[in-house]
Amino acid sequence: MRRLPLWISIPRKTSIIFILLAAILLCSGGVSYAASFAATTPWLGEIASFIGSDKVRVRNLSVWSENGNAAAVGRPRAGDIIIAVNDADAARFRFSRKTRNLRLLYDSAPMTDLQLKSIFYDPALLPYVAQNVMKIISASDNARYSFYQRRLAEFQSRVEGAVDVGKHLLSNTKMLDLTGVTGVWVRAAVSGAVRPPKAVWQGWLDGDAAALKAALDEASRRKWLIVMDIWTPPSIRSVASAYENRVTIVPPSRNADYFTYLQDIYRMIWKRAQPVKKKSK
Repeated sequence: MRRLPLWISIPRKTSIIFILLAAILLCSGGVSYAASFAATTPWLGEIASFIGSDKVRVRNLSVWSENGNAAAVGRPRAGDIIIAVNDADAARFRFSRKTRNLRLLYDSAPMTDLQLKSIFYDPALLPYVAQNVMKIISASDNARYSFYQRRLAEFQSRVEGAVDVGKHLLSNTKMLDLTGVTGVWVRAAVSGAVRPPKAVWQGWLDGDAAALKAALDEASRRKWLIVMDIWTPPSIRSVASAYENRVTIVPPSRNADYFTYLQDIYRMIWKRAQPVKKKSK
């Protein structure tokens, strides 16, 4: 007797289950991840995703809000390895050292909120941040240690390349740096950036409006660009906003790409620094 094709000989109910399972496998691409990670902030998640590439799954526990803060949108799943910068970063998401599978980039590194944000814009610190992320990822998949090392080297190269773009665009730009977080990234590319000393900055925060206005007037007279960001203290930003020679670096959008945003910071400043073309009569 001639044998029926396999798909005909299988009972109807069984064949439906088989087809559904096959469809699930096709949709998932048959990907098998070495480990799953949950990152506290979007930039930390972006770094972890870059280092891990397609070998690991990384979920962000927060997204960027309009005010430049990370707004929590979820909790880690069972089995996720949680990555946080330090104890303070973990505490914002209600994690502590007692939390299972929590990994900290820095065991003891007290930081203010602005310092915590600024490490993701500091070219001098980013290699160490990425290296600590690499150590956490490779500890869960030691067989691919050399792969993650190569990804780390590529990450460092991307950071250096982005700074080089900034140097090319802004080499001759003079500015008064009033940023709250992104200034370390700006100053890495702009040799002509002037940052007020801490004592002067604190005086402005304490209400020395005359000194602040004098500095802004001098920057305007010298035709320097006044650069702020969303994290510039409101008391300073409100006064500086009255000056035409200013630019405010906008915060990252909800689904912003890390390296694209870093380069966009330089482009924002470059675009504003271009001389205004006079309309022909």
